[in-house]
Amino acid sequence: MSLSYRNLPARLFYRFILWPAETLLLAVVLGFIALLNIRGASFIFGSLFALIGPLTPWHRRAEQQLQWAIPALNADERTKILKGMWQNLGRNLGEYPKLEAMLKGGYIQFDGLEHLQGNDGENAPIDGPIDGQENGPENGQEKEGGFIIGAHLGNWEALAMIGPHLGLKTGLIFRPLNNPYISFLLNRRASTAEADIYQKGREAAMGMISTVRKGGYMMILADQQLREGEEVAFFGHPAKTAIAHFKIAAKSGVPIYYAQTIRHDGCQIQVKLSAPVQLAKTASDTEILSAAVEMNKNFEAWIRTNPEQWLWPHRRWGKALRK
Repeated sequence: MSLSYRNLPARLFYRFILWPAETLLLAVVLGFIALLNIRGASFIFGSLFALIGPLTPWHRRAEQQLQWAIPALNADERTKILKGMWQNLGRNLGEYPKLEAMLKGGYIQFDGLEHLQGNDGENAPIDGPIDGQENGPENGQEKEGGFIIGAHLGNWEALAMIGPHLGLKTGLIFRPLNNPYISFLLNRRASTAEADIYQKGREAAMGMISTVRKGGYMMILADQQLREGEEVAFFGHPAKTAIAHFKIAAKSGVPIYYAQTIRHDGCQIQVKLSAPVQLAKTASDTEILSAAVEMNKNFEAWIRTNPEQWLWPHRRWGKALRK
């Protein structure tokens, strides 16, 4: 609920008591993580979440959605998957402040990066004009970028490490948290990922256009509900799905890549990048919607392969599944 709907005592309680307490707790957690090595932080928080997660109210929603999406699973299989999900989520928390160290230490491996590089092997985006403008290297302008689309799978934060790994300009989208102090604390990700960060909404829309036209790559996690999105089937059920990135990619003439983030052997993360998908600049609404259908099919295939690594508590289908 937005603060504008709360009375003054409640606003004061949140601003001066609850939010500072939450921020202090997070700072203590981050301080504790800083004392641990990568494997230790990942293991400890993964184990902790595996114990606590099933006791939270979000567990029931996760179980409902898992059963709704993959009804063929029996109770034991669902229990095993959800325990793995909580463990993965805890590992993500333990690894979050250490992403840069994970990149340098070889814990994050990339497959398919050649799709983002020129034929000469240089770490450069693919050549080509944008919106009819000649912006290739021959006239000194920057090369075009693209969209890299992922899901909340494995350690999805590793996706942002493509930028610093290749020295590419990237952009990220975030939704502000209710607690502004924690938002400020977590937005340090911008310095780690060396990315431009745009707030969800109009700023993000303008930021996406700006980033790709400057030769950068927008990193988008498009597997969650978007109220303004189009209804597209996801595990056989209609789900509000983001399509703005497809429209911008088509009009700007830039490619789309899919990036699957998979956890292996504890804290080893694999980022698998697909070959580029190019939409015509004249793509119709039907073609844009077809691209969204294919995107959700990709996500489904990833999740079916590693269901314990997806974020099941998120209300992906909105009010369609609510008890």
